[in-house]
Amino acid sequence: MKVLLVRPDPPPFTIGLKDLMICEPLELEYVAAGIKGHEVEIFDMILEKDLPGKLRSFKPDIVGTSAYITGVNKVKAICRAAKSSSPGVVTIVGGVQATLVPEDFQDPGIDIVVRGEGVRTISQLMECLDRGTSCEDVPNLAFPDKGGMRFSPTAALDVDVDRLPLPNRDLVAKFQRDYYYLFHQPVSIMKTTFGCPHRCTFCFCWPLTGGRVFRRSPASIADELEVVPSKDVYIVDDTFFFDPGHLRALHGEITRRGIDKRYLVYAQADFVARNPDLIRDWAEVGLIACIVGLETPFDHELQNYRKQTTVAVNTEAIRILKNNRVDVYGSFIVDPGWTEREFARLEDDIRKTGLYYIVIQPLTPLPGTEIFRSYADSLVIPRSQYELWDMQHAVLPTALPLRTFYRQIHNIYLRQCANPWRAHALELRTAPPVFSRKYLRLLAGGIRILRSLRKAHRHPRLLERRRAGP
Repeated sequence: MKVLLVRPDPPPFTIGLKDLMICEPLELEYVAAGIKGHEVEIFDMILEKDLPGKLRSFKPDIVGTSAYITGVNKVKAICRAAKSSSPGVVTIVGGVQATLVPEDFQDPGIDIVVRGEGVRTISQLMECLDRGTSCEDVPNLAFPDKGGMRFSPTAALDVDVDRLPLPNRDLVAKFQRDYYYLFHQPVSIMKTTFGCPHRCTFCFCWPLTGGRVFRRSPASIADELEVVPSKDVYIVDDTFFFDPGHLRALHGEITRRGIDKRYLVYAQADFVARNPDLIRDWAEVGLIACIVGLETPFDHELQNYRKQTTVAVNTEAIRILKNNRVDVYGSFIVDPGWTEREFARLEDDIRKTGLYYIVIQPLTPLPGTEIFRSYADSLVIPRSQYELWDMQHAVLPTALPLRTFYRQIHNIYLRQCANPWRAHALELRTAPPVFSRKYLRLLAGGIRILRSLRKAHRHPRLLERRRAGP
């Protein structure tokens, strides 16, 4: 059989990293690796534009796709296009949103929704589809029906991650040099751990695996590092730095094999503050940047988010990383109750700690997170406007007028990030020369984000008008 795996392009009005990165479709590469004995291709709609033409020329028997919450309507459109091209094609949807809220994919264009880990499931599905037998007994599936979703038996997640095949990167090799994250280009994506040991109230990562953590062995990780095509490696684990013993073993494996890479990883501030020697050791083998959830300049909010840190600990973590020439990519959450005073405090902390790479996100109670039910009756952006659930639009009522709220975020970005001379003065390890192509591309992406923020208060109305048509 022929299988076409499709990565959706970003929807209109969505704001965020789409203007600063294009990373390889790792989830589809994993799924492709799990399909044996069939013809598989990946179509990346961010870089390829003619999906109808691809459907006509390739004539797939199966079309698979996945997305986060912002891509729900894009996924539906892809599946409908596949059915329009060939009514007999089987359409399959998986990914984070399909796992957390499969009901969001109740659509006549979608045949099967995969909940949870997809590599083993797709293998079982392919066997059924190849034999022409029912898939109803394959665990962790959902089937859109006129009467609502039907569910197959639920099986507990139990993944032997060392036995997962390595992602099939050959299917997107032609785009390898086009994939980038900020200044990291070309960049390869890796996942070494599935799940998260922490319990942040706003996060969907730990609910995805029921709070369990599945970790690959140092040898398995090193095996993949030896074959990934790029020198820059973005490890997308929800938290890479959390087990000192495992990290020392992996460090030893990398050193023993002489692996020469540059790493961008996620880290918890409290771990960094407790383990400065480990950060030093990893900096020596290629750690150049850490994404750290700093979240807020207020201790009471950190406590409410169930972060295991304080503002003082966050500051110490930034200091340790900078002392080891590891750039800090700081992410912050803006409470909808903030006024100009809280925004000023946030900007003051960003300036004092010398942060340049920052993401400022309005608190967004995503479906599937612990806090969603607490805010479900307070939403000002309905769940049906998936495109605006991008953690950049305010889905909750704000204390400030909405336009002013967005302007506060806009102005912090403008003053702290859109200033090339500030970037130069901070002596960032990952930043290229100010007038280089990479820097100008990032600056152009930042300008697009700033323009979007200036109009963000109008996006819900514009989106509804677009859906209504002429």
